[in-house]
Amino acid sequence: MSQSVSIGIGCSSRATVEDVVGLIESCAFEIVPDSILATLDRCSSVGEAVATSLGLRLMLFPANILAQVAGVKSHSLLAAAKVGTSSVAEASALASLGPTAQLTLPRQTGRFCTCAVAVLR
Repeated sequence: MSQSVSIGIGCSSRATVEDVVGLIESCAFEIVPDSILATLDRCSSVGEAVATSLGLRLMLFPANILAQVAGVKSHSLLAAAKVGTSSVAEASALASLGPTAQLTLPRQTGRFCTCAVAVLR
């Protein structure tokens, strides 16, 4: 049985592509073919570079969509105040796969960035 995988990322304006790629690589999960990289639309420039670097398909979401995603485990008051949603990484990963997606790796934090992984089995 194949599964779809989505890596959600969140990043501050100070995050670099190297920060995000390093965090993703440190989480020790396999990036399978056709995996998705998902993030807030305001993070599009870093998202595009990370997706290209890792060979992932990029999906972008506005904050109002991410704020409505069910299944999020981690919430950030800082993210809510700055971008309008309390979850970027987890919500992006879940949103990109639809309502039956499940988190397999909750939010992990790195230097100026976060990531989370969701799957659809």
